[in-house]
Amino acid sequence: MLNPLDLYAMFILIFIYVHTIKKEQATIIQHESQMEMDLKLKSKLLTEIHHRVNNNLQIISGLMSLQIESENDEKLTTSLNLTQNRINAIASVHKIIYGSPNLLFVNLNQIFNSILFNLKLIYLKENPNIELRELIEEGLEMDLDRAIPIGLILNELVSNSFRHAFTKEGKGMIEVSLGKLGEEFVLVVKDNGLGLEREWSESKGIGIMLVKNLVKQLKGKISFDGEKGTYVEIKFPLVNVNPIQI
Repeated sequence: MLNPLDLYAMFILIFIYVHTIKKEQATIIQHESQMEMDLKLKSKLLTEIHHRVNNNLQIISGLMSLQIESENDEKLTTSLNLTQNRINAIASVHKIIYGSPNLLFVNLNQIFNSILFNLKLIYLKENPNIELRELIEEGLEMDLDRAIPIGLILNELVSNSFRHAFTKEGKGMIEVSLGKLGEEFVLVVKDNGLGLEREWSESKGIGIMLVKNLVKQLKGKISFDGEKGTYVEIKFPLVNVNPIQI
């Protein structure tokens, strides 16, 4: 049987233990609250950055429109239009990012829909006989640092088909598909147009070189067939091996 001194000492130890546990819990709660506040602040700052980048890109695009209108050189105007399309593709991605509730991943369906919509506005005015089919798997998401490269690749390949695959007023079809296969994303852009006279891999055009560099950035693989129309397939990993950190 415990004597009064031992019992008192035991109560003191229990009190100290409970007090220590409560203090540690309060510290943990405080740290968690601070981490949550920091995360919200970082998210707000990232959203604001993407918003401002989008606004700046829109300003640049507007300045380029003024420059295009003032030029009489068709070759220069074409080059400026292509550059403007690339800027608009990047701006589209930033706009979707700052409107997204998740600042780590972005909805690929929204990106593809936005870029393809803009391309249809541009090119179907010139030739309304071309049909653009979209076969995009629902619910696809991608980390932010790969969203702009895939958007630029899409913009480049589809623009290339619109500009080079068909005669001026000929009919044709462009098909864009994106989905998952195993541990990879698979993007296919194909058309039933004229095809290319030389191997795609030998081309030194800015657009094709841009696509090759972006595919390399995505750690992907690209294959091409230009005999019956043009067929481009790009495969790249579902998971980014070097994700950004917030």
